[in-house]
Amino acid sequence: METRTFTCISCPIGCRLTVEIEDGKIKSISGSKCQRGITYAENEIYDPKRTLTSTIKIEGGIIDQLPVRTKDPIPKGKMNEAMLYLKDLKVKAPVALGDVIEADFLGTGVALIATRTVKEKRIS
Repeated sequence: METRTFTCISCPIGCRLTVEIEDGKIKSISGSKCQRGITYAENEIYDPKRTLTSTIKIEGGIIDQLPVRTKDPIPKGKMNEAMLYLKDLKVKAPVALGDVIEADFLGTGVALIATRTVKEKRIS
């Protein structure tokens, strides 16, 4: 039997969860003070996901980097691939807060969105 422990991030309590796994299945979850902790533990074992936040290059903007994030969490196993992809991704200014940069980021079905408005640089 395998035992994994981690801190739940579903609410401010931050319960210390202990999950016992046997043959790839959860046998028990302890330490949770609410149902959200149990759901969090199940997701962490069977389908861990994270929201990606980063920056990409923006051309012609008043700044050189555009902050972006995934609209919803993506599979944790895609994080390295995502960061390598973002390293070469560029957009052109102007970009508005909430603009969709890519509708289906890395085939995850999750949108990559801008988290800041960046106006076009004016040349005078």
